[in-house]
Amino acid sequence: MNRGRSCWPSCDGMSSLTSVWRNTTLIVLTAQIAAIYAAILIPFKVGIPIIPGFVELRPANAIPLVSSLLFGPPAAWGAGIGNLIGDCFGTLGPASIFGFLGNFLLGWIPYVMWGNLGPLSSGTPPYLKSWKQGVELMTICIVSSAVCAVTIAWGVELLGLLPFMVLAPAIFLNNVVMGMLLGPPLLVFLYPRVKRWGLYYQDFYDEQMELQDSKFAQLDSEYLNGSPTTTQDDGLMVKVEDVTFRYRSHEELALNRLSLQVRKGEWVAIMGQRSSGKSTLCYCLNRLIPALISGQFSGVITIDGQVLAHQSVSSIAVNVGLVFQDFDTQLISTNVEREIIHSLEYVIPPLSLNELRERIESALRQVGLEDFSSRDPLTLSGGQRQRLVLASVLVCHPNLLVLDQPMTDLDPQARQKLKDLFDILKKQGVTIVLSEQEFFDVLQADRLYVLDHGQVCWEGTPHELFRSPSLTTKFGLASSPLAECFVDFDLPTLPVTVEEAWRMTDELGLTLVPEGDKNKKNERIDGAYLVGNGSVPLIRFDRVSFEYTQGVRVLNNVSLEIMQGDFVAILGENGSGKTTLGKLVNGLLLPSDGNIIVTSHDTKNTSMSELSRKVGYVFQNPDHQIFAETVWDEVGFSMKNYGFPIDEYERRIVDALMAVGLDVRHYRFEDPFSLTKGERQRVAVASILAAKPDILIFDEPTTGLDAKETDRMMKMIRLLHEQGHTIVIITHTIQLVAEYATRCVLMHDGMVFADAPTREIFSDPSLMKAAALEVPAVTRFSQRWGHTLLTVEEVKEALRLS
Repeated sequence: MNRGRSCWPSCDGMSSLTSVWRNTTLIVLTAQIAAIYAAILIPFKVGIPIIPGFVELRPANAIPLVSSLLFGPPAAWGAGIGNLIGDCFGTLGPASIFGFLGNFLLGWIPYVMWGNLGPLSSGTPPYLKSWKQGVELMTICIVSSAVCAVTIAWGVELLGLLPFMVLAPAIFLNNVVMGMLLGPPLLVFLYPRVKRWGLYYQDFYDEQMELQDSKFAQLDSEYLNGSPTTTQDDGLMVKVEDVTFRYRSHEELALNRLSLQVRKGEWVAIMGQRSSGKSTLCYCLNRLIPALISGQFSGVITIDGQVLAHQSVSSIAVNVGLVFQDFDTQLISTNVEREIIHSLEYVIPPLSLNELRERIESALRQVGLEDFSSRDPLTLSGGQRQRLVLASVLVCHPNLLVLDQPMTDLDPQARQKLKDLFDILKKQGVTIVLSEQEFFDVLQADRLYVLDHGQVCWEGTPHELFRSPSLTTKFGLASSPLAECFVDFDLPTLPVTVEEAWRMTDELGLTLVPEGDKNKKNERIDGAYLVGNGSVPLIRFDRVSFEYTQGVRVLNNVSLEIMQGDFVAILGENGSGKTTLGKLVNGLLLPSDGNIIVTSHDTKNTSMSELSRKVGYVFQNPDHQIFAETVWDEVGFSMKNYGFPIDEYERRIVDALMAVGLDVRHYRFEDPFSLTKGERQRVAVASILAAKPDILIFDEPTTGLDAKETDRMMKMIRLLHEQGHTIVIITHTIQLVAEYATRCVLMHDGMVFADAPTREIFSDPSLMKAAALEVPAVTRFSQRWGHTLLTVEEVKEALRLS
């Protein structure tokens, strides 16, 4: 069987221009280039005039040159379309046609010429590390600028608008000056990143050819052997056979000859340490890998009897709903209802208006967002946005639901409601594949696979795994705290649920007798004084309210004091105002009403620069605050802005990296974005610590981290607390609060309704329920005997023969 390659991008001739529109990645790249080019062009429509109304000195004109050398054919389309968009803001007319053609050529010729100039070619990629590369760039810049100028000037003269000899030199001068002035530094900065991200066009083209050859080899084999594109109905929804995948630029395999099966209507959980292959497997199940995510793929995946290799991602999406771990990347609309509607726009046959309305209302009701249909997703909390993405998937009624850690941002009650929803969907015949880190999120699943280094290392039921702390430790997973409480007893089986633990104590004749008073209201832990210690507050909220949009209050008349040395946990349901409260402390937001005093400074009258020396804020997603090229530059950014002497600058960076457990020699020149999320989280913390603020605020610091990373992160935060920092932690992981926080602030509907030591808060289940929280299993177990114990160690010490 002989097949051509016209469906893939080509490096030869004009076919590469048309092939752009047959590849989703290149279409998106074209759109991004057009958007960036237009965004930079538009402000300079009022710029430095060469010929007023026709040509200004525009820095944006370096974009076609640079993007052409990096991204190839998409740059030609992006430059032409971007210029056309720019014309819509000032000079749109018949001459725009020639503007499109000229910019198209400006974005096409550099790609064609690089490496094809004979003796003038450097024979290397456009990284500009030698004089020969500079000569090649200058030659290409001059030629492409001349062609662009001639095309536009000829067309404008043809329309009788301006003489050729007036316009052509002006355009040529603009393109050459901007290209040679801005092109070299942009290429030096962008090339290594584009290369690492797998977007350098030559690499992309080579990989697509390898992928196509592999696909054709598989199709030829199936053709010769008579292999069907469908399989008989064997009761399986998912069949993964010998799947191997390696991401571009990665040496290690993400999946290594992985095989597993999921029956129709089954709920299967996937667990494992970070980089074990969980997310990669999820991406494979709707063919994002290998169709849209670059890498080397082999093996066969069958979904509901259909071999995925024969289907497009768009056709699979109707049957397979996928929720990303980074759920914000799936949100595209400015309205909750429109976000849901977008998922239904391509349903065949089209739905009637009544059907659309029923599906939208049902999906929002399933995730508890029925009252938010007109809200902008950006005004929702992280947990609410996570539920919105799930609703946008559920509205399509998929037969297979693939969820990559869908509960990371949900409060405990929302987590339970979601698990109850999964039970309902399972009864309706929906198959669920759930990737998770927390043991309590998978206990209701039918079966569990544990992955390690891209392979299945264990298979069974969740209860079988979590009854064995030695197994969970072996696989790098968090153990069941109740099982750990009884691990020192010689028992054939260990408890996982509170009810099992109660039965076991009765069978063994055990009771709980804690030493000392574990129910006292105020206590001093790790040197931190709690509420009522009489010290001067570091932070004071005085009747503070805040609105993102007029009339919608996120915080309502909050009054609160945080003392020196506190370790405070801010708790509450999704949308209760926790993150907003944290951002108000360091001036990222300013109160609509009331005042916030931080170490005697009113945030309304204090610059963010000054506040950042007193308050460090670590975002939930470290990628929202990391931007530098190296770990060293990232951690030292604030120090450089403050103008510290070089010796103090370097000492603080070293101290900060040591404090978070990152070896300076190993990490100094590492790109932060090449690190694991746990490492990036620690880099973000180090960048805050370098400024030595008294107050550290952590927003969901363990989200997306595996058990080892979570333990490392929380021990680091405890150490910072012991060193004298005041800690404010915003989290939904209640067991961590029980183990580390000394004080809890409960929020509901933008108001503080409880503020007390952790043990006092946890002793009142009704209070916890009002904040959409659940008492941790260890604490609930102990309350049967009238005690409020917070940790596994406290319970183990208190267990006695009755």
